Amino acid sequence: MSYGLLLLCVSNSITAHSLYPDIELKELPLSALTNSKLPDVLISDNEFTYQPYFRPFDLDHFLAETLPTWHALSEPFQHWAGATGVDPRVLLTTLIILFPEKTPSVEEIKTLANQLSQGFYHYESHRSLSHQRYNPATLAIAQQLPTTSAWQTWLTQYEAWFYLPAPELEIQTARSDFIAPDSMQWPWRQGYSWVPNGPHSHSGAGYPLSSIDVSYDWPQWGAPTYSVTAAHDGYVTVLSRCQVRVSNPNGWETNYYHMDGIQVGNKQWVTRDTKLGVYASQRSTALCEGGSSTGPHLHFSLLYKGRFQSIQGVQFGPYQVQSGRYNYDNDCRYAWLNDTRNQRKMCFFQRVDNPAR
Repeated sequence: MSYGLLLLCVSNSITAHSLYPDIELKELPLSALTNSKLPDVLISDNEFTYQPYFRPFDLDHFLAETLPTWHALSEPFQHWAGATGVDPRVLLTTLIILFPEKTPSVEEIKTLANQLSQGFYHYESHRSLSHQRYNPATLAIAQQLPTTSAWQTWLTQYEAWFYLPAPELEIQTARSDFIAPDSMQWPWRQGYSWVPNGPHSHSGAGYPLSSIDVSYDWPQWGAPTYSVTAAHDGYVTVLSRCQVRVSNPNGWETNYYHMDGIQVGNKQWVTRDTKLGVYASQRSTALCEGGSSTGPHLHFSLLYKGRFQSIQGVQFGPYQVQSGRYNYDNDCRYAWLNDTRNQRKMCFFQRVDNPAR
């Protein structure tokens, strides 16, 4: 399936834990952008990324009042907005341009969210000289439209629904601008040891390497599973039956996917090591809105004000991450955990502890 101007190619190197197919993105020609008079900032990157705590949006109410025929899709919208990091207002506006006379399917919501997300992070990490004047959000949206000049229709609809965008609110989130808090733990109960696999992107393909999969024992479907806990203090957003985000007012956020038995609620304040639920034992529960997984585990991601962030150098408990060269790098010469208590090098796919702090 392909939307707008995007060229799709399913990668041969997708791992078993990829949430969606990787895409091969052919950048828009500069001449097409210039001829369409596309503004340098259609919306800010801050508005493009989903920040349920910092930029709240009552999606359920909006759909009920404005698009009642889409109301049944409230959870898929919220879920894939959270999983891909694309604000639901951007998803809604783009979908109404692409499908003005029909209700989109769950698969179409998921596919578009993935394409917008991978486009955004592609343009953020590949700032070619020809495209430097445009921010990543603008290019990611333009990539999806039927024609580049359709940006005017897109912006008119966005303004009509969500008021005037504010490019001046653009925030800078380069890795050098901030450091992760030193109070994060692993996302399981203190005192227990689990097995993490190699760092990877939120989608399982591309960059940044913001995520890691963890499980107590990597069992088959149907086996017992264990408690998932908050890695840090923050406010809860329940994104779906199988996904939670915790947002700290300092900007740092963590995402928890493939969940079951979620026992926290929206806007609830939780402290580090508070139980959020368990990782799901059944495939249908773990993938409550679709995706791919070979067995029970938690897909855990790090964000800053809505943007997925590399976990390179980030410390969870006593372990500092060396994220490796690419998704799921299993070569311990390049990807490992440094136990700061004794400077011991731990390879991924080995059991690591989560001590009380």
